[in-house]
Amino acid sequence: MGAALLFGGAAGCSVFDGSLLPADGGETDGTTVETDFGPETPDTGPTGIGCTDGDRQPPPRPASNTDGPDADEIVFGLREVGLEQEAGDAWRDIGLNLDGYCSVGSVPQGECQPPDEDATLLLDGNQGIDNAFGGELFPLVDLVIEDLEATARESSAAGLGVVVLRVRKYNGELDDPRVDVTMSQSVAGFAGTAEETAPSEYTIVDYDAFEADGTTPKPAPVWEGNDWMVLRDDTFLLDDLEQPLVRDDNAYVANGVLVMSLPERVEIRFAGEENGITVRLTGARALGTISPDGQRLENVLFAGRWSINDLLQTTESLGVCPGGAQFSIFRNKLDSAADLRSDPRTAGDGVTCDALSVGVTFEGYRVRIAGISEGLDPPTDSCP
Repeated sequence: MGAALLFGGAAGCSVFDGSLLPADGGETDGTTVETDFGPETPDTGPTGIGCTDGDRQPPPRPASNTDGPDADEIVFGLREVGLEQEAGDAWRDIGLNLDGYCSVGSVPQGECQPPDEDATLLLDGNQGIDNAFGGELFPLVDLVIEDLEATARESSAAGLGVVVLRVRKYNGELDDPRVDVTMSQSVAGFAGTAEETAPSEYTIVDYDAFEADGTTPKPAPVWEGNDWMVLRDDTFLLDDLEQPLVRDDNAYVANGVLVMSLPERVEIRFAGEENGITVRLTGARALGTISPDGQRLENVLFAGRWSINDLLQTTESLGVCPGGAQFSIFRNKLDSAADLRSDPRTAGDGVTCDALSVGVTFEGYRVRIAGISEGLDPPTDSCP
């Protein structure tokens, strides 16, 4: 089985058009899911402290008078994963300013201090971007799971582990103050035709799609807008497609940029040939630009906080076991690279950082939902 992976995208490009950013930086607290689409929720933390060249934040929610009649739902499958962000310092343009500080110069600023007392708080990327995962952690992960990025790209292209965003109650315009977005991952995918209004009969065998006979493979996705995705049943309540576990019914679109908040510690699975990772982010946002024809979701960004405790639980599924040399290397890296609090409300002078910032990207293509099936097996503990 190939790798099924949440994170991905095109490294080295800006995650969205910088001209869309408000001069004052907009919202900073990614942990708050707003409850109406009127005035912006007041900031609860710092905003753009020390920033001289901009403050990378999502665009603000448009005014309520920009709402209009809802168009048909649109569904995007996210692929073309790009985890390698070290080359050319690509990580510097992938992410958000999660803590509200621009940590630059000889005296870095932030909401906490690294666990390693001898370590200096990491410098930020451009416009205060926080992305310790891309700049510091992934190079280590890549040594443990060889060719993870290439394997993940191959799997998602075949329809396995594709992150699927279902966008409803969207007016189809550049601005919509409130849309409904749900997120899942695919078990399998297969090609369809423009004439189809429902998928042809299929069955899923070991995460591959077959014709109803169970022996003839379905054609692979071609990513031209007519493919069908079969979604994991464990991302829905009671196997009901209308009861998703990951949903933001108060997402919005601002100047073409879709902005979604993710539930706290939502579980996202990476599954590789032999190893896998379970990711749980806090304070996470997802955003991407809807193309004028509605066929693409471009420069998609997922940004959030990954707690050290959750990261250490993940290492055993990588075969990095407590007491071993690799575990010590990982632990030391986390202690020096941690740059955030998992809960920003607990930040303060002298407080120890307990999380790493994450920023990763996707490219989204129009797909359709065929149904649901048994989900991917969770990553197994590879330690004795």
